[in-house]
This record gives sequence, C-alpha cells and structure tokens, in this order.
Amino acid sequence: MNQEKTISCCCVLDASTYVGFWILKRLLTRGYSVHAAIRKNGESVLEEKIRDMEANEERLEVYDVDVLDYQSILISLNNCNAVFCCLDNPEGYDEEKEVDLEVRGAINVVEACARTESIEKIVFSSSLTAAIWRDNIGTQKDVDEKCWSDLDFCLKKKLWHALAKTQSEKAAWALAMDRMVNMVSVNPGLIVGPSVAQHNPRPTMSYLKGIYILLFFDNQVHIYTTFM
Repeated sequence: MNQEKTISCCCVLDASTYVGFWILKRLLTRGYSVHAAIRKNGESVLEEKIRDMEANEERLEVYDVDVLDYQSILISLNNCNAVFCCLDNPEGYDEEKEVDLEVRGAINVVEACARTESIEKIVFSSSLTAAIWRDNIGTQKDVDEKCWSDLDFCLKKKLWHALAKTQSEKAAWALAMDRMVNMVSVNPGLIVGPSVAQHNPRPTMSYLKGIYILLFFDNQVHIYTTFM
C-alpha cells in the first residue's frame, strides 16, 4: 500500500492578508518551509512584518505576486506541495470591478496549481457569505456544501464581498474539478484574533453589521473552539 506523501513546503497566497499571515506563522511553528506570496497593494503593515521575518527565518521565502500575472504565481509555487489560497482585498469590496479581480485571481491560482506537478492540495479560503445570502435567508435551517448565495440578490443589495466570495469559490471549484485538482474550501463566518479590527477592518465591520440580520431572523450560530 502506498504511503501518503509528506508535505514539506507550502505556499500561502496572499500571505499579507490577515488569514494568510496567521496561517504562515502557524506553518512555520510546525516546521514547514513556506513560500509567502504577497500581492501588490497588499496589507502594508503585515507585508513589512513578513519581510522582517524572512531575514531571520531560513525556511521562509517571500515572493511578489500579481494574481493577474499567471507566471508570477507559477514562480511562487515552485517546489511547493500545498497551497493556502487566501485572496482578499484590504481596501474592501466597494465596486463590481474588485469582484472581477478576485474571480480572475482565483482562476489563475487554481490553473497554476494544476500545472505545477509538485502541488498535491489546495486549501481555498472562502467565506460564509458565499453560502447564506438570498431572499428567504430567514427560512434556512442549515448551511452545507450545497448552499450558495444568490448572485442576483447580492447584486441588488450591493453585497460586493459576498458576491466576490461566491463567484470566486464557484469558479475555483469548477476549474479544480475540470483539471482534477485536489481542493478543499473553508468558509469561516467570523474570524477573530490579535489586531483583527486593525488589519481586517472592513470584513469585520461587515459581519458585525450583519449580526442584526442574523438575530432578527433567529439564525443559530455554532462555534467550534477546538477546531484549530
């Protein structure tokens, strides 16, 4: 029986997002080598911290990546076994053009993984907002992998963050299945941690504002504290 290969090197893209930064730190503490792929116009404070870490951590390499530049993604994936895809816009999602940018970026990342022989798995960071928004949100009892936010509803309400996460995850899944790429997605509802409001302000405020709607419709939220 074939033994499962050991994953030794991971790429985190975009490592300068709040989620990406803490995944990067956890991977390093667990002994992995990490390629920190940082997007242009990323979170400057976290980017500075990552570059400082690179100077003192031999298992960390930093790559500048443009998600619309396919070749730059391929370079960052070289010799990696797994990818944590954590695309996000630090300035928030105020227009439809930012939605399109994230969708195109997700497609490029998955395609680059499909063309990189060493890649064994993609962990795609999405959001609960990709699964819950629709006209009859108050009647929804459970949320699972069959649930998707309604695109027309998101457009009508200008829920750009939800629209970006829904379309990018759908596009990623479609391409991953077509190219036979091993992918899993994670759809967190609310992310908390040190300095989360400082480094992740817009998504945080979006969720806090949405709490009223969840309470109004008596939706139940379950928190699993032992997952990590």
